[in-house]
Amino acid sequence: ALAETKEFGEEYAKQVVKNAKALGQALYERGFNVLCEEKGFTESHQVILDIADSKDISYSASELAVMYENANIILNKNLLPWDDVNNSDNPSGIRLGTQECTRLGMKESEMEEIAEFMKRIAVDGEKPEKIKEEIKKNLVHKTEILMSIIKNFYKRNKKLCVKISKNT
Repeated sequence: ALAETKEFGEEYAKQVVKNAKALGQALYERGFNVLCEEKGFTESHQVILDIADSKDISYSASELAVMYENANIILNKNLLPWDDVNNSDNPSGIRLGTQECTRLGMKESEMEEIAEFMKRIAVDGEKPEKIKEEIKKNLVHKTEILMSIIKNFYKRNKKLCVKISKNT
């Protein structure tokens, strides 16, 4: 992991933000109320949605968080500044991060796919279990590609990897 961070750390961090911006844009285009449009939807790894203000969605943030988890889309419900702090079990926000999907090698085009999966559940009313199967097939394929890239990196940089592991 240290060799990967040394080699790809800055590139990875930049891609995390690019992915978050792309995900925010893709969700916005699909009818979600994504906060901070004026900043390109984010300046970090996080994207925040206001579900209560998303006109085509009839579910609460809490309901959607469970539905998305059932589809293998991991995120969390989140209080927004204008929510009642005494009602934290029913916030209006959802918070997503792009670190893990970026680590798996996903780029901006995959953020479009993720946004479409999310729309199909929240707006179109598709069953999370159906989406989960599609995500599993998609992720297995992408993971196989990533593992091939990592193996090739280690083969090409074996001396560097051994040297770094001895120094840690």
